[in-house]
Amino acid sequence: MPTGIIAAELRRRYSALIDVMVREGLTDLARETAETAVRQGLWADAAQRPVDYWREGGHQPVYDPGDYWFIAHLEAGYPAIRAEIDAAIDGGLPGFAPVDEPLLGKGKWDQVVLYEAGRRQERACELFPVTASVVEQIPEATTLGPGVVTLSWLEPGSHIMPHCGRTNAQIRVHLGLRVPGGASMRVGDHTLTWEEGRCIVFDDSYEHEVWHRGDRPRVVLLMDVLNPCLDAAQRTRLLARRASSTDQIARFLAEHDIDRVEADEHGVVLRPSPGMSALVQRYMTETGATMVERHGRELRFEYADGRRS
Repeated sequence: MPTGIIAAELRRRYSALIDVMVREGLTDLARETAETAVRQGLWADAAQRPVDYWREGGHQPVYDPGDYWFIAHLEAGYPAIRAEIDAAIDGGLPGFAPVDEPLLGKGKWDQVVLYEAGRRQERACELFPVTASVVEQIPEATTLGPGVVTLSWLEPGSHIMPHCGRTNAQIRVHLGLRVPGGASMRVGDHTLTWEEGRCIVFDDSYEHEVWHRGDRPRVVLLMDVLNPCLDAAQRTRLLARRASSTDQIARFLAEHDIDRVEADEHGVVLRPSPGMSALVQRYMTETGATMVERHGRELRFEYADGRRS
């Protein structure tokens, strides 16, 4: 059975392959591929496929919210958070930005990140001070949080395709803020729905997907906390591994073969590495295009003579 760095790399590659299969509608092949990885010892369950995989302890797709002290605190804070969200809607939703999620099959999904890997996002917390003041009382999700605290906004007609979270060392909490009918989520073989002012708790390393068949946006407060199956030593080790902002930037640049990034009030400019630049130039020369844009699965080209296709 593969272990260590080799196992982690194999899980990463399997995960990427399965995601492509799901995106292309090859669900049977995706399931068979996941089962092959289980037989090779990379995961214990074909429905739970995190890249960062902790074998220790018991894992389950859905948890009882009553087992966590902070659930009552969050639900008590719902009226104030809801009022702040309603005011933000009236003000044009400042701070919300698209989620970088390739498995958004259709629709629109935006978020505001309040905390990430224990780091307070000052601008976002200034925009939503009431929400920030509630979650700041939960160190398990903020200063000692393994993941993120976000406000998540999903438009009607959206479908987030089946996928697995990156790690099973954490569990995810959703507090329903604005919940119209028609919104639901599958986690493993469980179907969950949100209620305004109530929390659900689940392990997003299990395969999950979201449908929004309603007619109004679904808004939830989302936060990650450490998985209760971890012991004290494992928790300490995991929190020590949280990526800094510099680590995250370095990983992003390396994964996407980018040498330089510039950002200002007008947007972001990415400069690929020489090798990537040469590859892109070759593709553009072959097509004769001077510009290409991606819209979902479609490409739009522009040529030197002004033609578009």
